[in-house]
Amino acid sequence: MSAVPRAVWIDLCDDSRRRSTFLDARPICDILRLTAPELVHAAVLGHRPQFVCIEFGYPDETRLGTVPLVRHKFPHLPVLVLTDFHSEALAVWMFRQRVWDYRVKPIDMGTLARLIDAVMRPSRLGPRECWVSNPLPSALIAPAGHLHRPLLSTQRTAAAVAYVSQHYDESIRLKLVAGLCHLCRSEFSRDFHREQGMPFRLFLLRYRINRARDLLIERDTTVSQVAFAVGFDDLAYFARSFKRFVGMSATQYQHQMRM
Repeated sequence: MSAVPRAVWIDLCDDSRRRSTFLDARPICDILRLTAPELVHAAVLGHRPQFVCIEFGYPDETRLGTVPLVRHKFPHLPVLVLTDFHSEALAVWMFRQRVWDYRVKPIDMGTLARLIDAVMRPSRLGPRECWVSNPLPSALIAPAGHLHRPLLSTQRTAAAVAYVSQHYDESIRLKLVAGLCHLCRSEFSRDFHREQGMPFRLFLLRYRINRARDLLIERDTTVSQVAFAVGFDDLAYFARSFKRFVGMSATQYQHQMRM
């Protein structure tokens, strides 16, 4: 049996109403939890982790600054970033910082286990000397409305979110999900945008792309198979959408994750 993975988990979530993901990872990972980035140097030297996870809610300048700090001090360690918010600019910046992976919460236990398993594969822990120390672009942190708000469970549109999680690979019509929430289409569109921070179609697209990222890690899968498996029937549209959200093509992402 392989040794339990060791991780330093920098938990910068400051909202007590939202459960930190590190609690889900504790049964499958030996975690040293920090709440202050300045403690990471001593923590890494003492705990000798195989990877570092940085988790936060709102990615303000202080929290984002933790990423290049860790990459600079420990360029050999893979860095996993978990956040409640997402923007295309943020995703591109994360990958330019050479983070190992960047995910938008919530993350189910199965996906979290696969991520930890993937980061522990010996072939994945190659040289990581290169890192980028670009200053934080203002587009990442201002205005605040540029970033999407986290998903909440006690909302009028919660039934639509739950339906997407089970039927993302199918054709989903606005009328159907509006009906599940007992709203007309105009009310649903307005409430969904207000509660989830984006239009329903954008939410569905982002959900499918995140699911595609999970599947692309798996062996013996092709990009086209993954595209169809998550609900796309147009490969060109899938390719454009994936690059828009992830910052690289699906083929590049798959190659990077399987190196």
